[in-house]
Amino acid sequence: MKIRVWFLLSLFAATITWLYADRVLGPWDRHIGEVRDGIKAQMGDLYPRWVGTRELLLRGLNPYGPEVSHEIQMAYYGHIVSNENPAPGRKIIDEQRFAYPVYVVFLMAPTIYTGFAQVQRWAPAVLALFAALSVPACLDLLRWRPSRQELVAITLFTISSPQIAQGLEHQQLTVVVGFLIFAGAWCVSRNYLATAGMLFACSTLKLQVALFPLCFFLVWATGNWRKRWQLLAAFLAVLAALTEAGELLLPGWIGYFLVGAAAYRKYFPTTSVLRVALGDTLGEILGGAIVLALLLLGWRNRAETAGSRQFNSTFAAFLIGTTLAFPLLTPFNQVLLILPAMLLLQDWKILPWSSRLIFMISVSWPWIISTALLLFPPSLDSPNQLPLLPSFLVLFFPLTLPLLLMTRRSQAVSQLDTTDLPLA
Repeated sequence: MKIRVWFLLSLFAATITWLYADRVLGPWDRHIGEVRDGIKAQMGDLYPRWVGTRELLLRGLNPYGPEVSHEIQMAYYGHIVSNENPAPGRKIIDEQRFAYPVYVVFLMAPTIYTGFAQVQRWAPAVLALFAALSVPACLDLLRWRPSRQELVAITLFTISSPQIAQGLEHQQLTVVVGFLIFAGAWCVSRNYLATAGMLFACSTLKLQVALFPLCFFLVWATGNWRKRWQLLAAFLAVLAALTEAGELLLPGWIGYFLVGAAAYRKYFPTTSVLRVALGDTLGEILGGAIVLALLLLGWRNRAETAGSRQFNSTFAAFLIGTTLAFPLLTPFNQVLLILPAMLLLQDWKILPWSSRLIFMISVSWPWIISTALLLFPPSLDSPNQLPLLPSFLVLFFPLTLPLLLMTRRSQAVSQLDTTDLPLA
């Protein structure tokens, strides 16, 4: 009975999420974009990658060059955008450049003969599939095998969360990168080290997201080098192949990419959760301390068996540390928190009641507020930001999650009774 109730709740949550995105947040976001940024058409984050891939493969143009950048900007704004020597008080505008490593074109290549309207129509469904596949990968990594109804309920709750929903709405490849990291970790737990290294190399499509989790596996590989060398060897081989293939397509692409990345930081300023919460100076200091502490933790646990409880807990800590200390404030980057959240659910029995309550409030808030906004939709012209209210607690989730995990009582996992899990 409890499983069926949670299954129905997951269906309700998914329905509310997509109705809210379609009828409240989407119209408001488009209106604000037109008024504030002068956006002519909402093309999503996939469009610059699609245009850059098409122009490189079909016309041999440099996707980082001004000609391609101007084509992208014309689609978004109807005019060319430049932030060079901005006038005092003038707002910096997102230049919408092709800001990925050039080997992203191998992922986008199958779409170049398809109109972008069709790509845009199917992209959320494809990304949702990657997000959905991340769930069983994480659960199996944790050796948690729920029933079919439980798995469907957990998956629906996951893909209808504000973080994942935002990634799907904006057509963000971060969702794919998260899946590649989780799939690689699963392969490590099954001793498919060469396959894991290949997947990790592909995850460098967004290096700022993948870098620190990959550091964990690099440190772990040194714990038993004779048995684990294949992981690093496959990673370096595939990364070198991707880099060289990109060089064949676009000689000197690394230099173009670095120049574009430097410009990106100017027109799309990024920051971390800690810097927002504590200020730039204190946030950077604490972020650096967290990174060093986690590297030491990884070194201390480098001999742990892949898939063991200590291995999973350390990997989850690296994922949380990434969302806290790195410039990944945008909620869709919290796709990395799928595994830590599953770890918390797996240990539901040994959580204090207060931690359970905080977690349930954090995850249920968006659906409760979204329901209220669907019943009483705010005006598009209203100066307030009520449509963003469902995401209010989302920014704090990377801060809340480690605190909840630390409240787990020291009990053996073998003592867990699955009847006390929230979906049981």
